[in-house]
Amino acid sequence: MKNNLFLSAFWTRVWALFIDSFILGILGFILGFAFENFFISLGESAKLLGWIVSLTYFSILNSKMNNGQTPGKKLMKIQVTDIEGKTIDLKTSFIRAMILTTPFFLNGFTIPGSDTFSVINIVQSIIIFASGIGIIIFYIFNKETRQSLHDIITKTYVVRDHRNHSVTMMPPLKKLPFYITGGLLSIIIITSVYNFNSNSEIKELIPVYEKISQQDHVLRTTVSMNYFPPENNKPVYTISIRTDQKQKFDGNMDNDPVVKEAVETFISSNVYKTDQSILNIVIGSGFDIGIARKYYSYNVIKPIYKWRETLKQ
Repeated sequence: MKNNLFLSAFWTRVWALFIDSFILGILGFILGFAFENFFISLGESAKLLGWIVSLTYFSILNSKMNNGQTPGKKLMKIQVTDIEGKTIDLKTSFIRAMILTTPFFLNGFTIPGSDTFSVINIVQSIIIFASGIGIIIFYIFNKETRQSLHDIITKTYVVRDHRNHSVTMMPPLKKLPFYITGGLLSIIIITSVYNFNSNSEIKELIPVYEKISQQDHVLRTTVSMNYFPPENNKPVYTISIRTDQKQKFDGNMDNDPVVKEAVETFISSNVYKTDQSILNIVIGSGFDIGIARKYYSYNVIKPIYKWRETLKQ
């Protein structure tokens, strides 16, 4: 289609996004300082608050209400428009912001009350991850129209805030970014399914993960197993626990009720090889609202037989 637009350069958009992210980060720091304990108690749901702030920021400022310019875009002299160079309405800007921010705020987010390994969470993770990959790939490889995934869906363009004196044709969108995105996503899905199905040791840890996740004050848990060093046949099991309370680390976490219950659950599961196996407990608290985060953590690492002695005390 004919137009008189100058498309924004790649690095101009990157710098504009960096400036906007910095501004949101400052706002997130202020909110985190004022409401730290509240955000900690919310756990994963705290990210939704940061998401709302970002959605509001990008939706309003990228619309015609602010001439299609966030502070970052204004400094870099670019704006969001349609193919005719007109700034977009609030509805279109909201949809555009929703597509852009969703993968980065909901990546790793577990639906409250659902199992991490449930079909719904797995499908959700694939969709969100694919969207994030698509946004990045199109951002880099779509050199013809400089549209990322959120621009293509909403039919918007990021252009310079001054116009060309002559009318030109907008170049067609090439298929290369689609092929790259689809290929990477296929490789990731196939690799993940293969690794999960072929690793029986990881499967055995799922019941441990589920039981620890149900403990009081536990917001999030990860359970993993590695060999350290790699050539050593002695496994190191790591249980990372995030609680809903600000932890007071006094150097003696052995008697922390969350730690003790997690150790008891692990030992009673009998998933470890021998009492010489290493169990590393990482316990922490903090918040992540997407635009700001703060964590406190402490870890205790011992062989299983030492943990048995600790539990008897």
